[in-house]
Amino acid sequence: MLCPLRLDIDRLGDSSPSWPLDQTLVRKHCRVDANADDLDVLEKGLLAAIDWAENAMHRTVFRRTHTWVLREFPVDAFQMIRLPRGRTISVAHVKYRVGGSEFTLTGPTSTVPGTDYQEDLRGDSGGVIMPARGASWPSTDRDVPAPVEIQFVAGWDADEIPADIVNAILLGTSDAYDMRGSADFSAHSLADAGKSLHARNALISFHVLSRWY
Repeated sequence: MLCPLRLDIDRLGDSSPSWPLDQTLVRKHCRVDANADDLDVLEKGLLAAIDWAENAMHRTVFRRTHTWVLREFPVDAFQMIRLPRGRTISVAHVKYRVGGSEFTLTGPTSTVPGTDYQEDLRGDSGGVIMPARGASWPSTDRDVPAPVEIQFVAGWDADEIPADIVNAILLGTSDAYDMRGSADFSAHSLADAGKSLHARNALISFHVLSRWY
């Protein structure tokens, strides 16, 4: 059984454009002209909508780098590590610490390909890695903060994202934009927000992953 310690995900904007979705598409959906003040508010609404969608689905939508820290490698018969956050694009490396030193394992999709582990990155529910045939994961130190670190890339490019997820994010963006100045919420606007949230959840329902770690 895996014992994850933490999962670090690159922030949008650090390794991707500040407008992850096409700005024209977002402005058209939200009926916003190219006014600088409005665009700043709209961009913040878009990022908030993406945070909502990714948290609700337990998956990364927009492709970026993740670092998953484990207490140790699995020791069961299969020694399989299933990666979180949905569609896995590549596994950069697996680092581990033993005897006070750090070692790096590489696999098929590393920048410099290696043969230290096997990968299965098919499908959109998360990749799997396991030791090379006939091998086992190494032992690790237990008295360090990060005994095992797996760095991988997960998510889609903007033009690959399923349409229902894009539509849910657009709805979330327009909600955030329309409801700015929350002190002025009316009963009518709150009712509309509830309907929109229901629609958004329905759109992403097919893509929600079970939280297993």
